[in-house]
Amino acid sequence: MTTCPTHQNSAPPPPQMPHSTRPANLVCKGCAAPAGSQEERRNHHCPCCGERFVSGCTGRPRRRTCHRCGTLDTHTNRWLPPVDPIAELLGQHYTPSPWFQVWEEAARRFGADIAHHLVQVTTEIDQTHLYGEIAFRGSVIAIRHGERGFEAASDCPHRTECRRGRLWTPVQIREDLLDVRLNGPGPRASACDRAHRHS
Repeated sequence: MTTCPTHQNSAPPPPQMPHSTRPANLVCKGCAAPAGSQEERRNHHCPCCGERFVSGCTGRPRRRTCHRCGTLDTHTNRWLPPVDPIAELLGQHYTPSPWFQVWEEAARRFGADIAHHLVQVTTEIDQTHLYGEIAFRGSVIAIRHGERGFEAASDCPHRTECRRGRLWTPVQIREDLLDVRLNGPGPRASACDRAHRHS
């Protein structure tokens, strides 16, 4: 069955990003399908309208979503019933993101007002922590969450050598955040995260 429930009685519109049948000496890194092949079309494009799937190719995922036709179960080749994301949210039938879990813990530890001003930072290279900033009236304190729990950043004393180096002090409660802000790194602070630049 290739026709989706939406287009049972009317033809789907032509795809904006159709499959290109032009052969090339390239293969998809996700599914290893040769460019221009029928295998690439099956893995990357909706079987009903031919539009490119919304999500990128990660091999052969169980579900693929077309923004026009809905979600296809690729193992059974059947269309899944439509899902109402708001109903899922209100009925608590979803998995909270790791950042949301960190935000909830920050609200418990530091207070709702601090969590309200906590924003995620996604530009850090380090993948072992979730990074964020508490921003208020133009001032910012960086925090991160990982194996040691929450940690607050303070500037490295050798900042002229390492430029943006930071020391990370574990913080448990709001008063710990205040102490790092007013007095700098605590006795349990990590080494500078750019220590390799120190002379």
